[in-house]
Amino acid sequence: MMKPLLCLSLWGVSSIVWAGDVALSGSIKEDIRYRLHDIPFGPWYAPVGLEAGFSRAETVLKGRVRARGKNVVAVADMSAVFDAFSGRLEGLEDLSQRQQVAPVGLEVNEAFIEVWDLGLVGLDLRMGHQVVQWGVGDQFNPTNNLNADDLEDSLEFGQQLPNLMVRADYALGPTWTLSGVLVPLFRPATLPRTAPMGVAALERLPMVEEEVRWKIQAEQALTREWSLLNYPTVVASVDPQMPATTLANMQGELRVGGSIGLQDIALSYYEGRSDIPQAGRNDTRLELGKACHPKRPNDCINGRLLTDVQLVYPRMRVLGFNGAGEFSPLSVLKDDARPFGWRLELAVVIPEHTVVEIHNAELPLGALTQPAGEYAYGLGGERPTVIEDRPFAKWTMGLDYTLSKNVYINGQWVHGLVDEFGAGDFISDGWVVRDGGVSGGIESTSDCVIVDESGKRCAWEMLRHRLGDYAVLGMDINMGNTLLRLFGLVDMSGYVDTRWDADQDRRVATRHGPFSANGFSAVLYPELSYNFGNGLVGGLGTVQKFGKPHTKFGDPAAGGDLFFTRGEYSF
Repeated sequence: MMKPLLCLSLWGVSSIVWAGDVALSGSIKEDIRYRLHDIPFGPWYAPVGLEAGFSRAETVLKGRVRARGKNVVAVADMSAVFDAFSGRLEGLEDLSQRQQVAPVGLEVNEAFIEVWDLGLVGLDLRMGHQVVQWGVGDQFNPTNNLNADDLEDSLEFGQQLPNLMVRADYALGPTWTLSGVLVPLFRPATLPRTAPMGVAALERLPMVEEEVRWKIQAEQALTREWSLLNYPTVVASVDPQMPATTLANMQGELRVGGSIGLQDIALSYYEGRSDIPQAGRNDTRLELGKACHPKRPNDCINGRLLTDVQLVYPRMRVLGFNGAGEFSPLSVLKDDARPFGWRLELAVVIPEHTVVEIHNAELPLGALTQPAGEYAYGLGGERPTVIEDRPFAKWTMGLDYTLSKNVYINGQWVHGLVDEFGAGDFISDGWVVRDGGVSGGIESTSDCVIVDESGKRCAWEMLRHRLGDYAVLGMDINMGNTLLRLFGLVDMSGYVDTRWDADQDRRVATRHGPFSANGFSAVLYPELSYNFGNGLVGGLGTVQKFGKPHTKFGDPAAGGDLFFTRGEYSF
């Protein structure tokens, strides 16, 4: 069966080549990065930190073929990635496997066929692996939901993964188009290589109900610190649960867009799933075995509570608006004044209500035995909520201006980054835990678990709105063959510390503003590149991240500070 299909495919390509023309292009890119500092993270019995040193060393060979016929075009764009790092070598036999010692990966960037005026003038159809990006924001695009986000490489922020799609566009007139896209199979986002560090942050409990979080914080502290127990909890495995490949799980989007004067606007409706996973289920089991810190012989544990985590991808519907154009407020002062560019991208998200289940096997914890079963949440038979079904909005508002032929600036207000999901911002309540633990000695913690099951007198938390606000500023300074790019991003959200105050006999909240010691978090990204001519470009730069570990960019899972150098030859 494969041979006839292959012959038909080759016949189709050869027909296009014979009827029209073929364009070939490609590039070779070198990418080397160095992590400037160690990033210690995790307890000694389950470390997940990173060491300073080379973090990436790749050669990427990219090729693109575009074959055009009378009313059809076929595009294939692929990359071969040669990784200088060896794969995980677990035995002597791995040293005889070339793919383990010198890994090579193949990435399909595009592979589609597009037909114009298909049976009807103005009706175009594109089928195959493709990326559909309709958002107008610069790299921050809350309405781009058809393709999964490619977050594996932080320096390529804003990229999305291609997927098998069927796209149809119909011209409603000279400036307006009605478009529809159907995506048969769901594809999740790729996550940064440092993502396991985030999963290991057990204090960042995902439940909306604070009483459940406080209780779990106190119980985890008791099993970890009480000398009669000493059974700390660690994440043993993470299992993303992909949606079933059924018609009910297909994704789709409708969009109508066009121009009014010099301004472009579009309205869209998307139905599908969030590509960022959320907690779905935890299963905990006990692994017995005494172990002690290699340098502190009195620091020991009697075993570990191993938790297997399942992640899910909530359904969502998104109403989108995109607008972009130019205006010239300075024209009243100078007739030939350069215009400002503006853009607004707004997504109103209606998420699916998502809960988390917590189960455990029988846990013989010394003199205590926890029977197998589901955790007693104390919510009247309901499971804890991870994502509420309250609608929320994410947006990007931006202005750009060309100061001169050599200087370009771009400023944006971003409300909600790609990994932020759920209701809660400066408009309405809704929080995520960025850090937490218990206050006081083990005796009071024991009282919280045994006497006061809410744990509210012991647990403390550092909270942040689910959706953050960010000030983004970029500048390009063109000096002939040399380009200096400066990019900065500041978290304007602030953080809230909540804990029990014995004097006031209640929990109190302390706010830390965006420019305070506990609230500041930012990214600075300068890059200097030089165009040598004839398709050769080289450059170097650094990514500097600021903030304490509980902040957005000071988070160890953000990857720390990097130095990088890149070179690319295009042909």
